[in-house]
Amino acid sequence: MARIPLLVYERGIFREAHLEDLREAVYMLVSTIPVGKVATYKCIANILGVSPRLVALVLKENKQPIVVPCHRVVMSSLRVGGYSMGGSRVKERLLSIEGVTVRAGGVSESSVLDECRVGSTKGRRKS
Repeated sequence: MARIPLLVYERGIFREAHLEDLREAVYMLVSTIPVGKVATYKCIANILGVSPRLVALVLKENKQPIVVPCHRVVMSSLRVGGYSMGGSRVKERLLSIEGVTVRAGGVSESSVLDECRVGSTKGRRKS
C-alpha cells in the first residue's frame, strides 16, 4: 500500500506536514481529553492518519504534562503504558486522582472516550 502524506493547509496552499505539525496536532487533540476520561494512542493515530507508535513517541517528548495531559492516553489494551514523568505508577496515580478507575495496571472501559471505544467509527478517518 502506498504511503499517503499528511498534508497541512497553510496560507492558501497544501504542503506535506512536518514533525512539528504532527506534534502540534497530537498536543491539540490530547489537550481536549476531559478530566476523568482517557483516549488510546490508536484512536489519536486514526484521527491523524499516523501510527500509534508515532503518537507515543511525540507524547514521550512532551515537556508540558500539565498543559498537554499525556497521562490521559493509554494503550488499546487499556493498560496505562509508560509515562516519562515518573513511570506507570505515577500515571496510574494521576488518572486515579482524576476519577479514572485503574485496576491492575489498566483502566476501566467506562473511562474511555466514546469516540475511542472499540467498534466506534467516530475516531476513525474515512478512507
